[in-house]
Amino acid sequence: MRRLILNFHLAVALIAGAFIALLGVTGSILTFEPELDRLLHPAVSYVKPGRRILSLGEIGAAVSRQYPDEPIVAYLPSLSPEFPTRIILSRGIISVDQYTGNILGVRTRGLTFLGLVRALHVRLASGDRGRLIVRCAACAMLLSLFSGLYLWWPARRMRIRRPWFSSAFWFDLHNAVGVFSFAFLLVLAGTGIVIGFEDQASSLLGKFAGSSAMPVKPALRALPSEHSGLELTPDQAVDIARAQLPGTVADRVQMPRFGGSYQVSLVNTRDRTLGTRNSVSLDPWSGQILSTTRASDISLGERILAWNQGLHTGAAFGISSRIIVAAAGMLVPVQIVSGFWIWLRRRTIMHSSRSE
Repeated sequence: MRRLILNFHLAVALIAGAFIALLGVTGSILTFEPELDRLLHPAVSYVKPGRRILSLGEIGAAVSRQYPDEPIVAYLPSLSPEFPTRIILSRGIISVDQYTGNILGVRTRGLTFLGLVRALHVRLASGDRGRLIVRCAACAMLLSLFSGLYLWWPARRMRIRRPWFSSAFWFDLHNAVGVFSFAFLLVLAGTGIVIGFEDQASSLLGKFAGSSAMPVKPALRALPSEHSGLELTPDQAVDIARAQLPGTVADRVQMPRFGGSYQVSLVNTRDRTLGTRNSVSLDPWSGQILSTTRASDISLGERILAWNQGLHTGAAFGISSRIIVAAAGMLVPVQIVSGFWIWLRRRTIMHSSRSE
């Protein structure tokens, strides 16, 4: 049985090891995606706080003067004094200093470094086929973890022997790193599988938790040209939405031209509900509330999926969990390399013995 599981462990690693290592590295990078994005693009990521914050209407007017032929798709108000307000246009995302109205720069749509990392992590940057491979790699990682634990258990070796980079060193490193990271990698693999099969998981949770499948967002539609003059300004839409949900702040205002109504997304910084947003839909002329969605009202199934997402990304418990997730992801290549070296070393020894 032990030889069978050993061969299974080796086969899984040799077939899926490269994909598992890629998921570990890209996942670690994405854990700190906002910070890395600001580090890579500092010119459009920071502003100097001033005395007065311009209204969304004033910020939109400044953008429209610079880009008169492009209607504003959405406003992304700043949630921090040191970060700029962003405006979404068809050409990309415009960063605007909300204190002066100065345009800091344009983030054009396209595959950036972090965008490539995300595409690799989610679907190997190759569509549905890549998404299937990612799902299989996550399942292979789960099988590798349990088979590795079975192989480690009899000796339960946790120390690393010298000399450095000897056969004993690589063997002990593989065992020690594996057992210390087992629980964290188990969580990452398990939550990753749930994300990979989210539609099926949502349907299953709907049956057991009494909730329906996650709703599908309707496609955006443009308003007829005769309704181009709107009675409600973005600032008025935000005021009405915040009155509906006290204690919240707007983090996105979708314009009626691209949806038929104002869609105001709001967050409550004291609410620890993961993966969800409060939202209010408004009639663009009368200001009438069309619909309201509260984060606190999500179903049990949706809440479970939101926490699953938070555990996988490290967002569940703040900076500490993000650091743990990033560190665990970076240990995956160590396991793959050390395991490959052990296999290669044993293969060389066996080949030499047969030759003699």
